[in-house]
Amino acid sequence: MNVFSFDRLAAAPLWRAALVAAMGWLPFSTATTQAANSSIVGFYNVTVPVGNSAWVSGLVGADVYQGTAASVTADVDGKALVTFTLPGWSGGDFPLHYAEPQSGSGTGLALDILSNTTDTLKLNTTPAAAGLTNGMVFIIRKHATLRGLLPDGGGFQPFQDTITLIGPDGAQKNYFFNSLNSTWIDVLLNDASNVVVRPGQGFIFQVGAPLTVTLGKGEIAYVKTTATQITATAKVPNLTGALNPLNASTTLISLGILGNLQPFNDSVVTLNPGNFNQTGTFLSDGTDYRDSFFNNADSFALPTGVSVVVDVDTTKNLILSPVVVGP
Repeated sequence: MNVFSFDRLAAAPLWRAALVAAMGWLPFSTATTQAANSSIVGFYNVTVPVGNSAWVSGLVGADVYQGTAASVTADVDGKALVTFTLPGWSGGDFPLHYAEPQSGSGTGLALDILSNTTDTLKLNTTPAAAGLTNGMVFIIRKHATLRGLLPDGGGFQPFQDTITLIGPDGAQKNYFFNSLNSTWIDVLLNDASNVVVRPGQGFIFQVGAPLTVTLGKGEIAYVKTTATQITATAKVPNLTGALNPLNASTTLISLGILGNLQPFNDSVVTLNPGNFNQTGTFLSDGTDYRDSFFNNADSFALPTGVSVVVDVDTTKNLILSPVVVGP
C-alpha cells in the first residue's frame, strides 16, 4: 500500500486549508464555430485561516478559440503540428496558451502551445503521446498565472504570505506578492507574475493572519464545463481538486479519478487546515473509495476549492470530472 508521506514536504514552509465563504456568478454565453467562451463567468471566495492550506482554482481562462483540426502531423523534432482551416490568426497569437483536445485519449489535456502560424499550432507533445488525430476539436485558452489568479495579491501580506507550487520533480517554489508594483515575485525577487498554474493543479497558501481570497477577479474567471486530464507523478505529492465552484462541496467519488487509481495502492489524502496534518487516507478497491477502517468513503465531502494530495507509484494521467451546469 502506498501512503502519502509528509517527509516529502520537508522543505516546505508551514501551510493550511479552508472553505468556500460566498459565491457570485454572472451568466455569460457567446459561442461560434471558430470561437467559444465558457458558459459561466464569475467569482467565489475562500476563507483562509492562519497557517497553511491546500487549494485548487475552480476557474480557467476564457475559450479564445474552438475548432476542428484539418490535419495533425509531426514537425522535424517530433512535436505535434495541428492545422485548422482559416482560423483567422496572425503568427504568435498564443504566447502563454494551451490547446485542449475534446476527444480521444488526450481529452482534457492542457497541451502547451509552443508557437503558431496563421493556421497551425505547434504543441509540446507528439501526436502519438497525446492521441492526436485529424478531425479532433480543440479549445484554446490562456494559461492561469499567478497574476491571472490573484491580480491584486488576494489580501496576502506583501513579501510575507506565500503561494507555493510543487513541480513534477517534487521541487517546491514559493512566491510572494510585491505591493510596490503589483507583481508576484520568487525568493530571488524575480518577477513571477506569469508563472503558470495548470488546470487542476493544486497550490498551498501560507498566511500569517486570516483572510478571504476571491478567485475570479482577474482573467481566470470562467467555469470549465469539460473534463480535465492531469498528470500525477510517481513518488511526488500531487495536489489537485474538483474544478467545481458552483457547489458548496463535492465528494471523493465526484472527483472522477477513482478509475485511474491502482486499487489498494495509490492514495488520496486529505489535509487539516493550519497544521497541515493528514486527516484521512483513502484507497480504491476498484469500485469505491475505502477509508482506513475499510468503510465506504465515496461520499466523503471536500469543501469547495480545497485540494487533496494524490500519491501514486507509477506516473499516470488522472481525469477530473467536468462541472455539470443545470438548465
